[in-house]
Amino acid sequence: MSTDEKYVFYGGSLEEPIEAGCNSLGELIIKRLKENGEGVAYIDGMTDEKFTYADVLERSVRLANRFHRLGIKKDTVVAVMCENRIEMPIVTFAATYLRAIPILLNPGYTATELAHTVPSIKLTVLFGDKKPNPKVTLFRELFDRNRAQYISFTPQPAKLGDQVGLMVLSSGTTGLPKAVQLTHHNIMCVLAYMRENANVIPFEQIGLGLLPFFHVYGYMVLMHSLLNKRLLVALPRFEPTLFLSTIQKYRVTVASLAPPLMVFLAKHPLVDKYDLSSLVFLGCGAAPLSKELELAVMKRLPNLQMILVGYGLSETSLGVTTRASDVHGSVGKVNKLSWLKVVDVETGRTLGPRQTGEICVKGPLVMKGYLNNDRETRAMFDRDGWLHTGDTGYFDEEENFYIVDRIKDLIKYKGFQVPPAEVEAVLLTHPSIKDCAVVGRPDASAGQLPVAFVVLQPGANLTEAEVTQYVAERLSKQKQLHGGVRFVHEIPKTASGKILRRELAAIFPKAKL
Repeated sequence: MSTDEKYVFYGGSLEEPIEAGCNSLGELIIKRLKENGEGVAYIDGMTDEKFTYADVLERSVRLANRFHRLGIKKDTVVAVMCENRIEMPIVTFAATYLRAIPILLNPGYTATELAHTVPSIKLTVLFGDKKPNPKVTLFRELFDRNRAQYISFTPQPAKLGDQVGLMVLSSGTTGLPKAVQLTHHNIMCVLAYMRENANVIPFEQIGLGLLPFFHVYGYMVLMHSLLNKRLLVALPRFEPTLFLSTIQKYRVTVASLAPPLMVFLAKHPLVDKYDLSSLVFLGCGAAPLSKELELAVMKRLPNLQMILVGYGLSETSLGVTTRASDVHGSVGKVNKLSWLKVVDVETGRTLGPRQTGEICVKGPLVMKGYLNNDRETRAMFDRDGWLHTGDTGYFDEEENFYIVDRIKDLIKYKGFQVPPAEVEAVLLTHPSIKDCAVVGRPDASAGQLPVAFVVLQPGANLTEAEVTQYVAERLSKQKQLHGGVRFVHEIPKTASGKILRRELAAIFPKAKL
């Protein structure tokens, strides 16, 4: 075996067929919703309104029939832009039945971002009951009075590995977002993988749908809940009291969260005022989770049995590694269906244990490509078909993977590479620091100087010198805050919890050489 082959890792295959006898993602959706029947599938945490699997099936088929008469067909793009609400899966499922392509948009997008993503619109449909002008159609107006004969409704077959079944937008942390094309087979793989894992969990699964549904992580959790029969209690946004009271009221057992909410659970005083004893299982992804933060959450929630940490990206449909063991700081071993390796950023050579390089992925979870962007698609893949993630990391002798940082985010200080996430993890261990971000400030002699933006806990009082000294006592010289500390009210982030470093770095002028 060559060195390259030795350090290429494969997670293995699933026990059950991925397609479950279905010829399209739409057919699989209908099959699962029929199997799940009249049980409660979805609860709106704001209104307490309940929807069964049969409700979702009937409404989505009725909408598909109307879509068909409106001329929506194979490859028609159907954009959905809303907060977490039941209408989203009804629309996306209806589009999928017709082999149209749903694209999920952030409701917080500006006009510039929308124009970049959706250059033309033929029909505008509004959720809710108020019609701002005659050109807008209300969602409820799309439904016929007659109930759908959905028992006999069968979507047309699709070329599973080629037909695009969903488009999600890359986070846009370094520029305007790109539309990631996920095929029917990509999504069916995710659903089969999540189904297999969920079937071995030995407790009732009542999930919290707080992650934004327009993000790949939140949408896959939504689909998993509806199709794999896991009750979901959904909230449209994060509000501290609403978040905690919902967990308490519905006895939520499973919650998928981004790291900012893990910080909230670890540090916010309001947490102690609610009964969160039902929480057994937390999932965390979308951004790095430090060992210190993970342990702090486990300590504060004593009934918590597990924090499942994963690593993935929109371009891989979801996670390609998962950890549920006590190897804190790791994102775990390679998942089933995926291939992983770490390569030298400069030479492309496959690296061995504890050698930091770029993480590369292969397998049926990897996207088809970016919509109308061949240049960026080609830049993501090498000639052997490996997707280059842009993330640096390494693996240990037990094949546990660790994420260091984004290649573009690494701070270059006097020839050293400083991972911002490592410095941030140290800062967050300070009891007076609520949130933080570290970026590089241009410097003529050093290249870049690490500078911290710090949000203090309410009532806390820290000086720049105290923060700088705290880091200096815990990290080597090149990782210290040579660029200083700036106190701010909040850290700019994407909806999925990734720090928008470019917004912070933009305040610094370029260094004069």
